Amino acid sequence: MKSAAKGLTVLFPKMIHLTCLAHGMHRIAEAVRASYPDVDKLISNIKKVFIKAPKRVEIFREKAPDLNLPPAPIITRWGTWIDAVSYYAHNFKSIKKVIDSLDPEEASSIQISQKVLSQTNIKE
Repeated sequence: MKSAAKGLTVLFPKMIHLTCLAHGMHRIAEAVRASYPDVDKLISNIKKVFIKAPKRVEIFREKAPDLNLPPAPIITRWGTWIDAVSYYAHNFKSIKKVIDSLDPEEASSIQISQKVLSQTNIKE
């Protein structure tokens, strides 16, 4: 965009480049995500626990019937990671109960999720 703007300044000398507000917000969300690597690790591993695992989804629905499945954020879709963090913050106890009930020998993502959830500072 900046390169294009430089080329157009010949025709529009008073033109200035402004970063799109959505891009700016996405950059802020990326900075927040980079500041919390443990939370990012937790979200990505819980996503792996339930994706393509209907038995685990069934266990989730039995243990937390009033709760939707955890969101599966896509980093290139703006704001989905922040939405996932909000979901985990509001439903931390239920998610922890479900993940702790799963067999850690079944998948490495379960082991990692249980380890991260057991950290004392992760809830905050």
